[in-house]
Amino acid sequence: MKIFNTIRSQEWWTYKLPPLLAIGYATCTFSPKSLLIVAPHLAIILVSLVIGAIYVSVINDITDLNEDLASGKSNRVQNIPPKLRWVIPIGCLLIGLGFEYIYYPDLLSCFLYLGSWVVFSLYSIKPFRFKNRGILGVCADASGSHLFPSLLMISSVSYLTKQEINWWWFSSTGIWSLCYGFRGILWHQFVDRDNDLKVNLNTYASRIEPNKFIYKERLIFVVEIISLVFMFYQLKLSILYVGIVFYFLVVAARYIIYKSEVILILTNKKAIFQILMSDYYQTFLPLSLLIYFSLINYLNIIVLISHILLFPYPIKQVLQDYWRLLKFMGKKKANN
Repeated sequence: MKIFNTIRSQEWWTYKLPPLLAIGYATCTFSPKSLLIVAPHLAIILVSLVIGAIYVSVINDITDLNEDLASGKSNRVQNIPPKLRWVIPIGCLLIGLGFEYIYYPDLLSCFLYLGSWVVFSLYSIKPFRFKNRGILGVCADASGSHLFPSLLMISSVSYLTKQEINWWWFSSTGIWSLCYGFRGILWHQFVDRDNDLKVNLNTYASRIEPNKFIYKERLIFVVEIISLVFMFYQLKLSILYVGIVFYFLVVAARYIIYKSEVILILTNKKAIFQILMSDYYQTFLPLSLLIYFSLINYLNIIVLISHILLFPYPIKQVLQDYWRLLKFMGKKKANN
C-alpha cells in the first residue's frame, strides 16, 4: 500500500523492532511477574516506537528531497504536495507527546523516549543536520534507532514491574545496542557512498575510503560481542546459546546454497551478503526468550504466537533456508 511505502515501514518493521522487543522480553526475566501480564505494556512501548519510526522516515525523506533528486535517487515524498508533506510528522509529534504523558511519572523513560525524537530531529533538520556532519550523524542515528529505544525497554519494564534497574544489564545493553546501531547506519552509508559523493553529502562514510575502515568495523563488532556476552551472563539462560547454534546453521545454509558473503559492515555491492548476527538479533534472540517463557508458563505461548504474527517474514525466511539446506544435502548425498 502507498502509505506503507511513504512511511518506509519495510525498512524498519522487521529489522529494528524485534531486537527491541527482545530486550523487553529479557528484562522481564529479572521480575517474578508473568510475561503475559507485562505484554500489554510492551505493546504500548512498541506502538510508541512505531510512531517515532514513522516520524523519522518521513522527516528524513522531506529533508533529503533536494539531495536525492540531485543524485538521481527517487524520494517517497516527491509526489506529495509541499503543503501536505508535514502533516504526518506533525501528527506523529502530537501523538508522541501523548506517549510522554503515558510514560510519566517514570522520568527516565520519558527522557529516553524524548531522546530518540531529539537526536533524529538533529540528524535530519537544518541547521543542525547531523547527517551531513560526519561522525555526529552516525552517533545520532545509532542512538535514535537502537540505544535510546533499547534502554527505554529496560527502564519502562523495570518501572512497571516495580524492580530496581539492573545497571549492569542497562549498561551492557546500551553498549551492545550502540555498536549494533553503528553497524546498521555505517552499512547504509557505505552502500549509499557513491550517491552521497555526487551531491557532496558529508557523511562519515564519504569521508573515508572503505579499505581504511576495515579495522574500525572489526573493533565495533568485537565490542558488540563482548557486550552481548556480558548480557548473556546477566540473563543466565541456556536457551540463548541453543538459539545461537540454530542461527549459525542458517548462516552456513545461506553460504552453502547462495554463496552468501558474511559481512560486518562493508560489503561488495555485487555479491549476496548477510550481516553477521543480524538474523540472530531479529529472529533467534526474541524467539529463544519467548520459548523460555512458554516453557515456564504455558499461557505465555500467547505472546509467542502474537510475536510470530507480527513478524512472520524473518521466521518464514529462516524456515525456508533450513528446508533448502535439507534438500541440498539430500541431493548431494544422492549424487554420491
